[in-house]
Amino acid sequence: MSTAPAIRVVTVDDQAIFRAGIKQICSAAPDITVAGEAARCGDALVLCDRLRPDLLLLDGALPGALSLIAQLREHHHDVGVLILADRVDETLLRRGLQLGIMGYVLKQVEAFDLIQAIRGAAGGLLTLTPEVATFALSRPEQPEPAQDMLSEREQAVLSLLLHGMSNNTIAARLRVSRATVKFHLRNIYSKLGVCSRTEALAVVYGQRRAAVASPSEMLPELPRRRALGVAV
Repeated sequence: MSTAPAIRVVTVDDQAIFRAGIKQICSAAPDITVAGEAARCGDALVLCDRLRPDLLLLDGALPGALSLIAQLREHHHDVGVLILADRVDETLLRRGLQLGIMGYVLKQVEAFDLIQAIRGAAGGLLTLTPEVATFALSRPEQPEPAQDMLSEREQAVLSLLLHGMSNNTIAARLRVSRATVKFHLRNIYSKLGVCSRTEALAVVYGQRRAAVASPSEMLPELPRRRALGVAV
């Protein structure tokens, strides 16, 4: 029986102890391997040239982080980027989404949730921790006219989508078929003028005025595991 190839990640953080912690956490997951490490963005680009990883775990506070994401999009568009940060940085989140990052996770995340975030991002699923999703959906700016055209059900699908849920999970939450979810997504993308989840979030970022349920109401309970900082 053949097994799927492991998700190859490169960690980019200027703190060696944090990189070691991530490596230890990933070592507990048989489908994830840390292929390389870098302390600077310039070194990370060289590693991507040589190792061709599936995913880059990038410290968003590093100098040149956004420039690195832009270069990866141009030269290594098949390498996903998952940002790890101490806090939600509005500029980093907005520009990162515009550049096509696959997720934004706070460093206080539990080890189990980090593994799930890596799997989701590597699988093409937009991955945001609840705090980040709430922040992104609550910026008090002018609404996007196209978003006002969404039906009530499309608004519900969009809310779940932007909280990082898969089509199957959305279907289960709304008690509809997966085909119905895909139908709504086609309409949402068409009305917003986008082609993907990340583009949809970039469009509605800071512009959503519809009420969104709190993450605790929308997201399933996950078992408590070791915090990332404790796993070193």
